Amino acid sequence: MNKTPRDIHAVPAHPGRAGRPRRKGLLPLLVTAAVVLFVAAGCAAIPTDGPVGKSDPVSPRTHSVDVNYAQNKPVAGASPESIIRGFIDSGTGIDDDFQTARQYLTAGLAQSWSADKRTLVYSNAFSVKPGKTKDSYLATFDTVSSVDSTGVLTQLPAGSTETLEMDLVQVDGEWRIAKAPDGLVLSQDTFGVLFKPVSLYFYDSTYTYGVPDVRWLSGGSSRTATSIVRAMLAGPAPYLKGAVVSAFPTGMALARESVTVNNGLAKVGLTSAPLLQSSVRQRQQMHAQLLVTLQKSLNDVTEVQFLADDREVDMGGSGDLVPPMVIDNGVPPVQVGLAKNELVSYDGSTVAAVPGMANIAELAPTDPAMSYNGKDFAFLSGDGNHAFSISAGHEPLNVANGVALTTPSFAPNGWLWTAAGDGSGMVQAVNVNAGAKDPAPVVINVPWLVGQQVTTLRISRDGTRALVVSNANGISRVSITGISKSGDVPKELTAPINLAHAGTPTVGVWAGDTSVAVIAPSGKSEVAVQVLDLARAPITLAPVKGITWISAASGVRSVHIQTPTELYALVGNNWQVAAKGLSQASFAG
Repeated sequence: MNKTPRDIHAVPAHPGRAGRPRRKGLLPLLVTAAVVLFVAAGCAAIPTDGPVGKSDPVSPRTHSVDVNYAQNKPVAGASPESIIRGFIDSGTGIDDDFQTARQYLTAGLAQSWSADKRTLVYSNAFSVKPGKTKDSYLATFDTVSSVDSTGVLTQLPAGSTETLEMDLVQVDGEWRIAKAPDGLVLSQDTFGVLFKPVSLYFYDSTYTYGVPDVRWLSGGSSRTATSIVRAMLAGPAPYLKGAVVSAFPTGMALARESVTVNNGLAKVGLTSAPLLQSSVRQRQQMHAQLLVTLQKSLNDVTEVQFLADDREVDMGGSGDLVPPMVIDNGVPPVQVGLAKNELVSYDGSTVAAVPGMANIAELAPTDPAMSYNGKDFAFLSGDGNHAFSISAGHEPLNVANGVALTTPSFAPNGWLWTAAGDGSGMVQAVNVNAGAKDPAPVVINVPWLVGQQVTTLRISRDGTRALVVSNANGISRVSITGISKSGDVPKELTAPINLAHAGTPTVGVWAGDTSVAVIAPSGKSEVAVQVLDLARAPITLAPVKGITWISAASGVRSVHIQTPTELYALVGNNWQVAAKGLSQASFAG
């Protein structure tokens, strides 16, 4: 006989909404009034049909686009518009500090103009028209993204434009620009060749996992190494501040202008006082953090050496070494799913009952989830308003309540997360490690989610970030946010970074440390998977009719799509049925 599940520390559902019917196993397909096309730097719009699509990362000097690097000096008698266009086109002069571009400026502006304040990326041709005041001009661009001085790229909504105002004067009878905003303006193709994405790695709060922080930097090996170190010393991107930590103390800086790389050794001269005042353990953590970053970003770095006033510093003995960062935390190959209203496992070949589980059929379970250690499980009730946790030998516990809760998601430390889908901005997290008694949910009110119908909240494999898919007024947002904690207890979700996408996805999962896979479920139409990445162009996988669910381990080839009764895996470029009688299969997390 089944016992009635205990309702512990439950957060009450909103009055009048708890009884609203919720479809079982599917998040509702949201109708949109607009289609958002992918416009990230260097990338074309996401296709919506065809076979598995593969896009290369936007990397310097490996791009197939023919980019003209010619930087032509101003010609005598050039018009104001020609001067402005010549200045913009000379933005490729990274290697010589834009000496040609500066010739289009007055002597004073040539000295003060700073190219690295911002990079604006545009598509199509730009226009130049007279401004409202004498000898002022307006250059208008169809913008697709912008990169700040630290290399953080922000994807801009489709249809974005920006107008830059420039004032010109005559110098010795020739037009020159006397006023212009700092920063570069580059076409998509040029940006894709001159800049490349690199991942800075910061620690999670336990100094266990390496959390990628993607930046877009320019230049060759030594120049990029220098830019990487400077960016790391400046700290994480805004959406990761408070969620990650750096082994490098605040105030530490490069003692020299550049980081040299010779025979695989990167020599990093740092300001001596903060370096010498740090502990040996902290230096080893700094070393681990920087080494993995340089090795992941550059092919020619095998070791890092810290210098203080050109002298090596004590890094401790081999017996004192700190563990290396865990990068792209592995996901077990087994998935948990549902069959006949019970939890089952799927190991790639066999569907089997999860041993030791109490009967949960009376709860009409949906949206199953599994912890990384494979000992704890979770699911939603049939109405979608109650989240339960369960482990072998225990009855299910009602650990969270709310309206239209998102699929439960486990962090690596065993905490279970879900969000309300009613626009309240309420997110809940509860520690449900096996053996925990009466776990109380932590309620987080997220201001930037108020008014958004949240349909997905998934915790990253490093436990430091969350994928959030939400919708308001028919417009979907695919966001990545940082998780700020007090010790082990979550306390805040940071203001997010948004990923450009096509259509109106509602269901998403992590597919790697910088990538996510999203779909817009449909019981009738063909559905394509979009794989979105902070560092790469998007990939669209071949559509299949009636897809309602998605799961992924690590990498595009690990993505599985599902109908209510069949699970598909990628074989070559085609989807093939891998299992039947299984619904809503999910990898750990």
